[in-house]
Amino acid sequence: MSDERSSTGPTTAGARDGALAELVGLAAYVELRTFGLLAAHAVGAPDLAGAQQLARVAGRVLRRQEELLAVGTAQGADDLTLMEPFRHVLDPFDERTPPSSWWEGLLKGVVGHGVAGDLCRLLARGLPAQDAAAVGAAIGVTDREREQDDAATVLVRGAAQADAVLASRLALWGRRVVGESLTLAQTLLAERPALAGLAREAARRFQQQDAAGVDVTAWVLSELTAEHTRRMDRMGLAA
Repeated sequence: MSDERSSTGPTTAGARDGALAELVGLAAYVELRTFGLLAAHAVGAPDLAGAQQLARVAGRVLRRQEELLAVGTAQGADDLTLMEPFRHVLDPFDERTPPSSWWEGLLKGVVGHGVAGDLCRLLARGLPAQDAAAVGAAIGVTDREREQDDAATVLVRGAAQADAVLASRLALWGRRVVGESLTLAQTLLAERPALAGLAREAARRFQQQDAAGVDVTAWVLSELTAEHTRRMDRMGLAA
């Protein structure tokens, strides 16, 4: 993949292609890691029903990843080349958030990978219309898909309702995980100018005004935090 990171945003054809490739690479890698986490937790699920639910979600995640990669390969990029720049992007996050139980590991996936997915969907708003539609079709979440993908959420909510001590621990754990997730998002925007350019354009479109005077990073983090709060509410945990 050509290095477009010196671009300040999607203002030229080359910059647009670079921003699209970076976003597709990041989103595809996040989906790959999410698939791995869900598949691993399906093996250790507390019951067969939970295992089957997580396995089905993992399958849908892998299909979304393949659809994302198809967007990139349509531009002439190779699957592995797209994802390679992000192969270690989650390593610091994983090092700082080692789960101490199966439940903490599952919640880490719901929160951590959920925030990363939210970031990718938010940045996709900054792409040109045709590219935004293609990426959105791959990673957009319909109401029906959200209900299906909430299998992990249902498992966590049920466990939290049955055990107040576990609920308290998971709520605290969720705060730690989201803090590290937001730090990762901030780092990506600081180190990847192409992604920062998409964030600026997304902010401009969302606010219907010139985003030059807007703290784009603060806006992104605010959006991600709001979605995280809704996610924790669905699990019956305090954000």
